[in-house]
Amino acid sequence: MVDALYVKIRSDGAVGIGRANVGDAEITLGYGEAHMIAAALEKLAQTARSYKQVYHKTTDVGAGNKIEFERAEDGTISIAGDRQQYYCSEAEIKELAKKLKHLPPVEVAPASDYAQKIAPSQGYSIEVTNSGQAIQLKLSEAALVKTAVQSSLDSRYFDENMVVGDRSLRVERSSDLKWQLSDRSTTVKFTAYEVEALIAGLHNGILDVIMDMVKSLGSDDLADIRVKSQVQRVEQEATKLLKEHKKGKSIVRNLTKTAKKILGPGEDADARTNQFIESCRFIHGKTDPPIQGALLDLLSETFTGAKR
Repeated sequence: MVDALYVKIRSDGAVGIGRANVGDAEITLGYGEAHMIAAALEKLAQTARSYKQVYHKTTDVGAGNKIEFERAEDGTISIAGDRQQYYCSEAEIKELAKKLKHLPPVEVAPASDYAQKIAPSQGYSIEVTNSGQAIQLKLSEAALVKTAVQSSLDSRYFDENMVVGDRSLRVERSSDLKWQLSDRSTTVKFTAYEVEALIAGLHNGILDVIMDMVKSLGSDDLADIRVKSQVQRVEQEATKLLKEHKKGKSIVRNLTKTAKKILGPGEDADARTNQFIESCRFIHGKTDPPIQGALLDLLSETFTGAKR
């Protein structure tokens, strides 16, 4: 029998690999990433000398955002990530790849079954749904819900109430295995095996809405003018909202700069999405509550192409 790193599916739905570890001091990856890591391991095992590959995670699990595979000149093989490093034999690497390729199925619906883009209506452009219950979200609300659920992943208990304008949203984790999102009338529940797909669905839903907006600006000679018009809209509306605020000018500069990055050329879809989410986090976390709702609505309207 080949000595091999252990492989486990954790209660939060992520996959852990390691040796002689206790708790979460291990290399962690999303369940859906296992086949990609397996492919990288197979390539590592097949390369005779001097090989290095860095895999950047697509999910926010573990203590780091990348996993490194390396084979040194002397043939030593190592895999590192999340502050952990393991030295393995070639046979062990092949065995690990085999295990990751044949993980037992976890009953999780596709991300699109939990959160997806919907046709914009009354400001709502994302819908979260599970077990027959559904809550519609504005674009900025979806960004805040994604952030809250991510924050809850490394907890045993989590409770955050978010007031966005005249709306209240609540994200709760009541145990190791149960989450729920609720507004004043509806509660949508999730298990530990579903939250990773929920997070991915929220991210992809936000991405889809933003890219619809980017595509609507076109790529012809007038595209730059359309982008500048949208950025100017953010600047002007934010200035009106913040004219009496002591930090108004710096907040407007922040939002304007971000709008340029999201709508302008040269950014990929994920980078635009992450910029938008960071902007919503900035407003919700770093500005005064009385102005948050209007600013978040401004972002939602701008990046769904809604009219004021």
